[in-house]
Amino acid sequence: MIDPVAKTQKLLRQQAAIARLGSFALREWDLMKILTEAARACAEGLGVPFSKVYQYRAEQSDLVVVAGYGWQDGVIGHEVSRADMSSPQGRAFTTGKPSICDDLQAAADDLPPSYTAHGIVSSIDVVIKGNDDQPYGILEIDNDQPRDYDQCDINFLTAFANVLVEAVSTAARAVELQVAVDQMKALVEEKDRLLSEKNAAELQLRQTQKMEAVGQLTGGIAHDLNNILTVITGTIEILAEGVADRPELAAITKMIDEAGARGADLTQRLLAFARKQPLQPREVDVNALVIEAANSLRRTLGEHAEVQIMLAGNTARALIDPNQLTNAILNLALNARDAMEEGGKLTIETGNVVLDDRYASINSDVTAGNYVMVTMTDSGHGIPADILDNVFEPFFTTKDVGKGSGLGLSMVYGFLKQSNGHIKIDSEEGHGTTVRIYLPQAVGAVEPAELASASSVGGGRETILVVEDDHLVRTFVVGQIQSLGYATLAAVNAAEALVVIDSPTEIDLLFTDMIMPGSMNGRQLAAKALQRRASLKILFTSGYSNEAIIHHGHLDAGVLLLAKPYRKSDLERMIRAALAA
Repeated sequence: MIDPVAKTQKLLRQQAAIARLGSFALREWDLMKILTEAARACAEGLGVPFSKVYQYRAEQSDLVVVAGYGWQDGVIGHEVSRADMSSPQGRAFTTGKPSICDDLQAAADDLPPSYTAHGIVSSIDVVIKGNDDQPYGILEIDNDQPRDYDQCDINFLTAFANVLVEAVSTAARAVELQVAVDQMKALVEEKDRLLSEKNAAELQLRQTQKMEAVGQLTGGIAHDLNNILTVITGTIEILAEGVADRPELAAITKMIDEAGARGADLTQRLLAFARKQPLQPREVDVNALVIEAANSLRRTLGEHAEVQIMLAGNTARALIDPNQLTNAILNLALNARDAMEEGGKLTIETGNVVLDDRYASINSDVTAGNYVMVTMTDSGHGIPADILDNVFEPFFTTKDVGKGSGLGLSMVYGFLKQSNGHIKIDSEEGHGTTVRIYLPQAVGAVEPAELASASSVGGGRETILVVEDDHLVRTFVVGQIQSLGYATLAAVNAAEALVVIDSPTEIDLLFTDMIMPGSMNGRQLAAKALQRRASLKILFTSGYSNEAIIHHGHLDAGVLLLAKPYRKSDLERMIRAALAA
């Protein structure tokens, strides 16, 4: 009879190990540090003295130890196993199934000398899957004492390896990010050189191009993070339901869920800068929105900051996403508060303005025309002239560590650019800052369609074709949809999906990712699918929005998009909305 207290303690230790690795990978992008931490956390999670991470080398067709825990010198970076059925590691790698060896001394395997030197008597090997068809390598735990491993131990190792492969993938993207950061630094140095020989219009163009390049990279990073977070936030919901009657486990799931929510908030900030967030612009009474925002700001900024509003009576209506505009005003107000440490005054003004061709020629990202202007002026310490051009760059901040993410102004910048608007900052050190945001005036705007209300949401019996290239996301989504009662079909890319669509199988809804490998994206797949099945319903999903379904800053008419990461309730609601469309 298994002691339930001991079993609970083991589960707690294993869940804590997975949470520790996930938390470490979110703040550390150095691959070797991640692998070393993974080896340590895995060993501690199972209560064994040794563990290893093997990396597959395709050219040599072998597995080399790249990280480990508990081993003497000469093992990590040196020990090699064949990637075939002649070794425990090779068997796990070849079959894709865990390889459990309770008695290595009795096994016929040709083991490296390190096993005898360390007295290893048992081991478990599980495959570390890759993001493509090729596994990354093997995760192995070793023990110098006899031990009976149960299914919980195997499940822990498998789950741990799945989290590890996502961490490895993120670290690879971090290398690309570092290259881009170096390129951005080179561009900054180039801009500094050009300051002495180029006019203001050319400098503005170069700045815009730089921000565009960083935005493209940022959007890609956020896309990959959203795929990871979709699996994490979704599976933690399932885990939370399973341990609801165990307060100690429920506390851990709550901690992971909160970490996932923080990660989702970070990716949304990155997407805002990259101009890849889905917007819902509509005709907005800017004066009314500013009055409502000012009432909230007085509570947020505190008594030491005075808020004054000056609204022009003839202010036109703007075509803008009201929620994002409110967030932009809040971000700017919080910056103003931080600049007025000893108290001060924040003035918010509205009015109509015309940006003419001359202004547009100097500011290459501006289209001449009529705008609604919101001006926010504070009496704070101002911004030094030598950093004024950098304030919109992501993660740039002059605040102390822990007091700002450096994404507030980046979010406002990206939101306004995506909305076909404009932003301008004027500041003098010691004399405060004025921020002017220019919103496009509303002319014949179409109100977005309302989705199904929460009371009408439910499961169903329809058949849904899921098209998703990421294996972990695809497996998770199919499971979630099936739990809602639907029948599912799955495809890795557009080509596979069209084979299913051309078959006689009944399909009610195509649920497709927007960004996929191959010659077709999600929108192109949907177009070909509708040519074959005119009554087919379509629901898109993506880690970020792209030009295939976003035009003039908002979703194309009739398009339904479920942004990653999402929860089960969001998935349920959007599926019903798509089927009812």
